[in-house]
Amino acid sequence: MKHELLFGVPLFRYYLDPSEIKEIAEKKFKDSDGLPLNETPGGWDCNVHTDFDISRQNLYTHYYDDIMKQFSDDVGLKNGKAMIHESWVNYYKGGMNQEEHDHLPSFYSGIHYIKFSDHEPVHLMNPLFQMYNMIYSSGVRGCDDDALAAHPFSKQYCCPEVKEGDIIIFPSFIRHRVNAVNSGDARISVAFNINTIEGSTRRVFSPN
Repeated sequence: MKHELLFGVPLFRYYLDPSEIKEIAEKKFKDSDGLPLNETPGGWDCNVHTDFDISRQNLYTHYYDDIMKQFSDDVGLKNGKAMIHESWVNYYKGGMNQEEHDHLPSFYSGIHYIKFSDHEPVHLMNPLFQMYNMIYSSGVRGCDDDALAAHPFSKQYCCPEVKEGDIIIFPSFIRHRVNAVNSGDARISVAFNINTIEGSTRRVFSPN
């Protein structure tokens, strides 16, 4: 595990062997070719193939039980328990992308890289980028352009280094996107949202 601060907010890192989920995901999308599963949900401005429409069934949550126990400790929970509220698979092949979006009102969100080789990682957008530009665009006394450009908040986005099997978890308000996949190999990931109790829009932890 290696955790870090990204634009001043926490990014948690874990690893889970993706072999079993990869086999399930590849079979699912192969068998569903031409069926609604391969359609993009309404309201999404992209062309990714996904089973998001059944995300509340939480078909993949049990794979992450140990990760959630560790995450609960890492995020500093004493009495509460982190839980995955919904999970789904995203399947990208030639030219497919996902537009910039966030996962509010969830508390934290995660991405598990199930099949990933020479693909480009997710772009995590800097929530302070506009504020930083507003304050510093006219220049700051005692700071030259190179010094300002080197400041981490000057970057519009960050692509965290990941490999197949890696999991990243970040606050759900962080906007993110996946650029068009140009690789000949499919890019598969499991996405999930944490800590929203079903039937509630509050960002809370499960009491159990």
